[in-house]
Amino acid sequence: MKALIVLAACLATFLAIFAGSARAQSVEITLADHGLSIGNSRRFTGLRINAVDSGVERVRGLNLSLWNPGENRDALYEGIALGLIGTKARRIEGIALSGIGVNARERVRGIAAGALGVGAGRLEGVAGGLVMVDIREHTRGIAAGGFWTGECERFDGLALSLGSASAKNLRGAAIGGLGAVGLRSLSGLALSPGGFYSAHLRGIGLGGVGGGGEELRGAFASGLFIGTRNLDGVACTLGGIGGETLDGIMLAGLGVGASERIRGVALGGLLSFAPEVRGIAAGGLNGLYIDRIDLEDFLHFNLANRRFVGLSIGIVNYTARLRGVQLGLVNYAGNNPRWLRLLPLINLHL
Repeated sequence: MKALIVLAACLATFLAIFAGSARAQSVEITLADHGLSIGNSRRFTGLRINAVDSGVERVRGLNLSLWNPGENRDALYEGIALGLIGTKARRIEGIALSGIGVNARERVRGIAAGALGVGAGRLEGVAGGLVMVDIREHTRGIAAGGFWTGECERFDGLALSLGSASAKNLRGAAIGGLGAVGLRSLSGLALSPGGFYSAHLRGIGLGGVGGGGEELRGAFASGLFIGTRNLDGVACTLGGIGGETLDGIMLAGLGVGASERIRGVALGGLLSFAPEVRGIAAGGLNGLYIDRIDLEDFLHFNLANRRFVGLSIGIVNYTARLRGVQLGLVNYAGNNPRWLRLLPLINLHL
């Protein structure tokens, strides 16, 4: 008999929840405007349990929803919102945890997490998802997504992802397993076993495979390559460093090359070249590189350097116009007298 009474009570509660949800009604027990609500109450303070949240206006306290939410565009949850399937609202102030995801049309202020992820207009706090976090406008805090942290217009804080930690404009740190990306700009730290990229990166970039961007200012290191249009700072890689203008200190296992100029220190294991070099350059070949290998000319060299100012150290050093010193097995300075242009060991023009 007791078992039947308990079963009947559970069934009555179940029916009350779904009936209340469908008609936007609820059963409420309150004391001094606080209490327990079972059903789809639109405004409530206390403990609220409902099957399908739909048309909610404001809930303060603890909200528990059991099924997929309906149209809930204006809902404000203040406190703790737990959704077995998902939580949908206009704003969330507090903690929101859901089985699939959390979506706030305007803002999340606090902590939000879901198995699929979190989506919101703005985030102030912490958001996490096994798949993604997608904040559209502004993030101030921490976003941790399993595969993607979205393309937030402005991100201030920490972006974490096993896949791509990204934003359009990021200030803080991006740490991603496959990539750390600030599509337009990144100021701070970009760290990834895969690679880092930003159109304008100021700070530190560390990539296991490679890294690059339109403009790099700061300190950068990668396993295989660093490519950029303009570099101003320090760059180090086991492979190569390439760009239009390279200013600073460049250390590369294979080589350093620029299509316009190098200013500073360029150390390339095999080669170092640019049309204009000012500073110190060291490599197997300085000022030239092997353009191609064929059966007609065998080795075809491209004489890249038009002007060199400073110190060049290598096996072969070449420049059309030298102001400085060349140290190497073969040294060529095109602006020296004809009989002093090609010399072994050392050449100079001061």
